[in-house]
Amino acid sequence: MRPHLVAQTSLPPLWSLDRVPGASVWLAHTEEGELLVLDDKLAVLRTVALPQEWKGGHAVAPDLSFVAASGPDRVSVLDMTGRQVWSHPHADWVFEESGSCVVTTDARGVWAVARTEDGDACMLFDAQDGSVRRTALLPSETVGSELLPHPDGIHVGVAAGHGDDAYRIFLVASDGTGPAAEVPPGDTRILIDIQPGSGLMLTTPYGEGPIALLRSPDGGIVAARQPAQLFPGQDEQFDFYAGFLGPDRVLAASSAQRHLVFSVPDLRPTAEIEYPDDEERAWLIVRHDGTWVTADPDTGRVQLWRLGGGLLGG
Repeated sequence: MRPHLVAQTSLPPLWSLDRVPGASVWLAHTEEGELLVLDDKLAVLRTVALPQEWKGGHAVAPDLSFVAASGPDRVSVLDMTGRQVWSHPHADWVFEESGSCVVTTDARGVWAVARTEDGDACMLFDAQDGSVRRTALLPSETVGSELLPHPDGIHVGVAAGHGDDAYRIFLVASDGTGPAAEVPPGDTRILIDIQPGSGLMLTTPYGEGPIALLRSPDGGIVAARQPAQLFPGQDEQFDFYAGFLGPDRVLAASSAQRHLVFSVPDLRPTAEIEYPDDEERAWLIVRHDGTWVTADPDTGRVQLWRLGGGLLGG
């Protein structure tokens, strides 16, 4: 399947690149510490400078009114000039550890993974004044995390990396109490996307294993696809990059930088993306509107793609 190249650009070397829930923009974080908001021509709409040592997962509001930043010892909200609006101190992340942030789709709240005196926790802050609305303790310390707003507007999904070489999934409700709920308990999976409408959770393996679709909130497995069913060699596995390309498609990467399309909800392989060149595509970030970006973080080369007409179901 041949994709259509929508746009391409060259940025400074990148620390991270992500979609922005609720907005048709992309968020790049350069190794020098700048946050770059990119439009769908990959032009820079906004630039916010952060301290270079702030390597956590940062976020921008869907209306581009503010940035939520995860620093080594605090969660902060900054306006788009980089001026601090509020800051919530917490215990230090150490060595290569870091927290993460995401802004709710209505831009009224900021979810963050922070280190508290009682342990690592998923916290919900009021975006305007920084007051704490919810604190849900995680069962063990994290070394890294990513937060995904659930389409129900109540929950947030937590992909939490732990020091025991495991990734676990938690769901936290803004109106709930008590600790974060692990779904499904005991499994090592990375929560990589949540589908609008159905709330299906897409997971990828940490190391070897299948890609899978899970129900929310209970985590029951809807479908799973093992790498051995697709890749003839034992060395090729699923990477952790994947996402919902629309209501009936998933796009997932392999460790050999192959990008494959699967149907939803059965995860049946339907096509492999045939790019027109041999550019390095170490990163794959997928958006629900049928577009995706590929990137080489070392060179900063970013390309935006979409499927040809009629290939994406409605």
